[in-house]
Amino acid sequence: MPHPRPPRTAARLLAALALAVLAALPAGPATARADAGPRTPAAPRTATAAAPELLIGQSTRTAWDDFQSYGQDADGGSVYYELRRGDWVGDHHRDYATMLARQGRTVQVGISWKDNPPGFPGGDENAKAARSRAVTAEIAAGGHTAALDRLLAFADAHPAARFTLRLDYEVSSFHHCTDASCSSYKNAFARLAAHLDARSRAHNLEYVFHPVRGEFEAMYPGDAAVDWMGVSVFAHELCLPIHDRGYLYNGTPPQNYDIAASQCRNAYIGTDAHGNPAAVWRNFDHDGNVLKLVKFARDHAKPVVLSEAGLMNFTADGTATDGIEQVRAEQWVNRLFSLLDYRGPIPNLPGEHDLRGVIRSVVYIGLDFRHGWDGVDDGTFDFPPDTTWFVDGRLSRYGPARAAFCRGLAANGFTARCR
Repeated sequence: MPHPRPPRTAARLLAALALAVLAALPAGPATARADAGPRTPAAPRTATAAAPELLIGQSTRTAWDDFQSYGQDADGGSVYYELRRGDWVGDHHRDYATMLARQGRTVQVGISWKDNPPGFPGGDENAKAARSRAVTAEIAAGGHTAALDRLLAFADAHPAARFTLRLDYEVSSFHHCTDASCSSYKNAFARLAAHLDARSRAHNLEYVFHPVRGEFEAMYPGDAAVDWMGVSVFAHELCLPIHDRGYLYNGTPPQNYDIAASQCRNAYIGTDAHGNPAAVWRNFDHDGNVLKLVKFARDHAKPVVLSEAGLMNFTADGTATDGIEQVRAEQWVNRLFSLLDYRGPIPNLPGEHDLRGVIRSVVYIGLDFRHGWDGVDDGTFDFPPDTTWFVDGRLSRYGPARAAFCRGLAANGFTARCR
């Protein structure tokens, strides 16, 4: 079951109330208060010694049911909510969230505006990103908060559940920053967190900063606003080869691919034979930006959630589950758990780094991505059958990977277990 969340400090709640009062004032132009300051700093939340969480799926209970075929006692799941409509992305998201919340579990909610910005009439990706940046500044100035009323009422109606809210997901300067300092996103994050804190009766909300890998430091909203740092972990983040339509991105046929070349080769600051500082080359099993993000979270006393983790891009044939897919899936699982237990060098940084215990939550998506982002084979949407970007990512289909996943849960102290 979910772990009890530590109470917010009085200073943090008072700061949230103060910002809520500001948010209630007329906002003026969208940029009028884009530089509104974050909440008053409070003692940072630290990772606890409690068992790490396993959250299952995204969007529907399909992945939950698949995990239940071989496992039990997962802590919760993940869904999406859209700022544009002020509602869940679909009924299936709401229904899955309801199932989890009624059981008092953790519900990770991705609150999105970059994918479908409020007020965006349509156009190309650059126009959509420009509108997303404008919406970010509008949020920082106090706008769009009414769109969260439905979500807030839902959380209040389920006080025994715990809601970890990603204030947009895989955030980036391209979609969220109006200037080099990225004050727009930092202040938008703080504004939304303050608004929700001030109006929450159940006080069961926590806030996740989930950036793209390379921009976590430049976009960080600050210790007072952030409860968790999130990161996505698919193939590249674990230095595994990425396939599409039977070929790797560099055009190499899979049968001719050297697995050693799939690892990330980076330099880190070690010592030479005489003990002097020197650049040392090493093949890593984890992307350097992911390791640096986890270190950054540790340095700021924030736990990390792997907000999206799943099997994608790993097969030479989008319909197969019996060849190279078995090997890739097992490698992915082993590297996932080795990230949770990482102690070693980090590219371009001196020394050794102990990152064990910083990652406190894993969202394993576990869907058949060939049938779309919801993984439901209902005939409404499928990815093209010849693509191998989107594949069957259910561990129930890969015996060695499933066994490795079960061992990883037990070895890392998860409450979730395999049957």
